[in-house]
Amino acid sequence: MSDKVRVGLIGCGNIGAGGHAPAYLSVSGVELVAACDILPGRAEAVARLTGATAYQDYREVLARPDVDAVDLCLPTDQHASVAIEALRAGKHVLCEKPIARTLAEADAMIAAAREAGRVLMVGHVRRFDHRYTAIREALRAGEVGRPVYLRRAERQWLPFPADVWYWRPEAGGGVILDIGVHIADLFRWYLEDEPISVYAVGRQVRRAAREANSFDHALMTFHFRNGAIGVAEASWAYQPNYGGALYAELDVVGTAGKVHYSDRDTNPLLIYDAEEGAILPRYFRFMSTTEYAFQAEIGHFVECVRTGRSPSISPEDARAALEMALAAQRSAETGKPVAFSLEEAP
Repeated sequence: MSDKVRVGLIGCGNIGAGGHAPAYLSVSGVELVAACDILPGRAEAVARLTGATAYQDYREVLARPDVDAVDLCLPTDQHASVAIEALRAGKHVLCEKPIARTLAEADAMIAAAREAGRVLMVGHVRRFDHRYTAIREALRAGEVGRPVYLRRAERQWLPFPADVWYWRPEAGGGVILDIGVHIADLFRWYLEDEPISVYAVGRQVRRAAREANSFDHALMTFHFRNGAIGVAEASWAYQPNYGGALYAELDVVGTAGKVHYSDRDTNPLLIYDAEEGAILPRYFRFMSTTEYAFQAEIGHFVECVRTGRSPSISPEDARAALEMALAAQRSAETGKPVAFSLEEAP
């Protein structure tokens, strides 16, 4: 390996171009040498920003002997096939969440990483966001006693047209797998415990969701072995002017206190405009996380590649979050609670 870990970014869409690519310019010990996307112009735009070489076929990236690792920002149903191919080509893999579309695919990825002796890390970026790491540190220090109730809401208006893969359940899984998996991982991370059951209600609010037969709004209640309860709201159905500053809320109730976090409470800027009234500007490109969380995530991945240490979020952690989201999806579809461990649906 050279002085720097050389990475190929495969997938230069929303998260790839807007979240991951700029982060490589701020992380030491890494160089983005390749950018790949099937749509003309996307990879070229990332290449102009970072100095990488643009490609349309990811196999050309995997064929480069100087590429040490790949960063996969692809539709969810493509994660497993490309990750396994990359691992077998000797590349380390950073893969956007969720780890895969199914548990069988997740298991295949984990097995391929073990066989190849390469790092497989899944980008649950909340674990690298200082807001949520600070809350976890407070919980582990016992500042609110033993957590017994968590409530988490992540709400937005999905800004993509109806033909984008996010809406199709077979490709992206809908809002439960795309956003709910973040919340599932946050619950496990904070409680340091495993769920025993989930009950979920899903709704198809927007036309795009109805046409794709996928959920764009969901409420989920997870019960954990230690008696704690996690209640989650995940939505793509809030109106577009709802505002980035109102995206997320979190309550953690413990036996000796409570933690409360809300974007609304921490927004640093409020503008009163004569025509539009009160305006809460978006202060990060992505409502869901901060730009420097991507930098910390990629920096951690690079450190794992260089040192051989295991990622702080293991592939098994990512699989567990996927299992929780799939169970919630099944509950929403059937109208019945689902107990763990989850078996694959036909």
